[in-house]
Amino acid sequence: MEYLILKLDGELISLYNRKEFGENVDLAIRNKEERKEKYIKASEELEVQIQKEKTLTMSAPHFIGIIRVKSPAHTDKKMVSNKEIELIGMKIAMDYEVKNGRKPEDVSSENLGFDIRSKDKDHKIRYIEVKTRAQVGDVALTQNEWFKAKRFEDDYYLYAVVNSALKPKLYIIRNPVENLEVEQKVESVRYIIAFNEIETKGDKEIE
Repeated sequence: MEYLILKLDGELISLYNRKEFGENVDLAIRNKEERKEKYIKASEELEVQIQKEKTLTMSAPHFIGIIRVKSPAHTDKKMVSNKEIELIGMKIAMDYEVKNGRKPEDVSSENLGFDIRSKDKDHKIRYIEVKTRAQVGDVALTQNEWFKAKRFEDDYYLYAVVNSALKPKLYIIRNPVENLEVEQKVESVRYIIAFNEIETKGDKEIE
């Protein structure tokens, strides 16, 4: 853009010189001045765009943490999942894997975007994210979990355990990104999966 603007400056100088000698070059001068103004404006817009792009990175997301503050009066009890409930869900999922001839490994503490890495006898791996609810309710996938689900596709599984406090039911959904309708919560970067999606599209394995 700078080159084109400088080139037009040179051409305009030449035209102004010709005008001084009596040539009728007003139309040419006007056209080149208008073109120069367009180039200057485009250059300014391009510079702004470049500055914005300098602040962008294309690295993998790095999970730092999540804080959710809600009034006790507005807390959704269906979305509450305490440590004890989570452990029940993990045990059900691990037992299911062993029962079906796979060797599960609990990696939930490593923040990998899934809770269990499970291998079968052919060394094929299932990447399993376990979501547990004390009763029946929606589940939420974090951005990291959603990205891993997109990456591993059919090797990624959502194991949803509901009614874990009383009579657990396990629903299994393979490749949740492709097979479930979700509601994206931008403000907290979560992907909400309604229970009816899990119930209608998941394979119920225990009751």
